[in-house]
Amino acid sequence: MDETKNDTWYCYILRNTQAQYAHLSYNGSTNNPKRRLRQHNEEIVGGAHYTHGRGGGWEIYALLTGFPDHKNALSCEWRIKHTLGRPGKRPSQHCGVAGRIRGLSDVLKVDRWTSKCQHMNCDMSLVLYLADDVVRFIDVSGLPSYVTFAGPIPVF
Repeated sequence: MDETKNDTWYCYILRNTQAQYAHLSYNGSTNNPKRRLRQHNEEIVGGAHYTHGRGGGWEIYALLTGFPDHKNALSCEWRIKHTLGRPGKRPSQHCGVAGRIRGLSDVLKVDRWTSKCQHMNCDMSLVLYLADDVVRFIDVSGLPSYVTFAGPIPVF
């Protein structure tokens, strides 16, 4: 994937590979996962405040694409952060590396990311990539018909 802007939008979930930060996860959205990951790892300027100062080590372990536009990807990002559909803390079962995948599994089954979304989820063709070691936290066979599991995270 090149460094140029494109119209394909992604939601991603990161984890930190360093032992002292292995419990940390973060999710966001982007139209350039390679650049965004470099920002989170402080190789280039940008990235979220939450991921900075942890010595890099961030990797994408869940990636979802197929959004009709940027706004829909942002709505999905918000819903992954707020699995119950309202602001506040996520339930404990949706926290941490495994919990984020369990939460994603629940979120993928909702009709719309938020009440303000213009698109019904069933009208999209979403593609989900997961790191091999976290596939066990989601029932791939139970994904909605509009979500295709495409295997491991692509190399960027």
